[in-house]
Amino acid sequence: MGKIVLKTNRANPVMHGHPWIYSGAIASIQVEAPGDLVEVFGDKGDFLGVGYHNPNSQIAVRMLVFAFEQGTYFVKSEEDVPGLIARRILKAAECRQRQGLPSAMTDAFRLVNSEGDGLPGINIDMYGRTAVVQFTTLGLKQRQDAVIAGLLALPLEIRPSKIVECPAKYASTEGFSAQNLLLHASEELKEDDWSMVRCQEAGVLWDVELRQSQKTGMFLDQRDNRIMVGKLSSGAKVLDVYSHAGGFALSALKQGASEATCVDSSKKALLQANHNAAINGFEKFSTVESDAFRFLELASPRSYDVVVVDPPPFASSQKDLESALKGYRRLNSLALNVVSSGGILATATCSQLIQSDMLERVVAKAAKDMGRRVSILALHTQPMDHPVPPTFIEGRYLNFMLLSVD
Repeated sequence: MGKIVLKTNRANPVMHGHPWIYSGAIASIQVEAPGDLVEVFGDKGDFLGVGYHNPNSQIAVRMLVFAFEQGTYFVKSEEDVPGLIARRILKAAECRQRQGLPSAMTDAFRLVNSEGDGLPGINIDMYGRTAVVQFTTLGLKQRQDAVIAGLLALPLEIRPSKIVECPAKYASTEGFSAQNLLLHASEELKEDDWSMVRCQEAGVLWDVELRQSQKTGMFLDQRDNRIMVGKLSSGAKVLDVYSHAGGFALSALKQGASEATCVDSSKKALLQANHNAAINGFEKFSTVESDAFRFLELASPRSYDVVVVDPPPFASSQKDLESALKGYRRLNSLALNVVSSGGILATATCSQLIQSDMLERVVAKAAKDMGRRVSILALHTQPMDHPVPPTFIEGRYLNFMLLSVD
């Protein structure tokens, strides 16, 4: 196994469980090839744990095992890694089963959430009996066979019948290639039979096209928030902005909304939204292909009872933060303008740089801009099947705010 020694005063985050080591924190490296296992030591020689190294990434080491947990997950060589991966996948599955996933009404959920389940560099989502695997680091991609074996060793009630790889945008940076690919099937399939899967979320049916969808197929991190918005939408006229495949609108119609409109700039996403509305039998459903800001600027004031704005990240780096905050303020001002008196605004950010208190300040300024009084009903983040280590603030990226509007 290779060896890495950290610079002075750079060991404390790792000592307490932070799973990333940046290249700038490393004093010396003894390692043969990208993806290899390394033992990590502080500058005074204290053992911190075991991870895998990639010189191609700014995040040079992803920690698999910390020193304080070596009694449970012992890794001394590469031969120990398949067993570690299998145990971590099993523990993740058991955690989801305690959360009631899958259930008779919901079988779309995250099975493994990278660092939150002790497997940095891989996300695994379940859509019915199909597991969609997304490798985001070279170290886990190189150990793909162990991941597949771990999934196929799960108890029958949660074991996938198909395993599909979904490419991540970080693959080339990490130094590997990825593509939409069927990795395993319990029965022989025709060439494209694996690419479309049907699943459900709180009783809402979804057809997910695995070759063309965002993330691994759906934005599963908004599941609980979609359900919550749905419960507040009975009899309501609902507007779902940045709707993608229509998740919030579909949940609202399932819970008795009088009508729902989806707005998105992607024609492909809206076609999928219309398809999903049709398979659920929802009739009071419409879509508008438009830029979100343009649509809201032209919409009639106070014309919707429930408005959802769930934009893509406006800030991908620190230099974008100031302009992003201005963008969120403008977006929420426009959204507040179309909420009826006594209505509901649901607003979200999915940029790790935008913390909850920032979103609160943005909404307060937007309310002042529009002369509306708002009250926070709920503040949410990712659901329980998206766990995050307490030291890993980088993993807490989703902020969701539900407001009543006077």
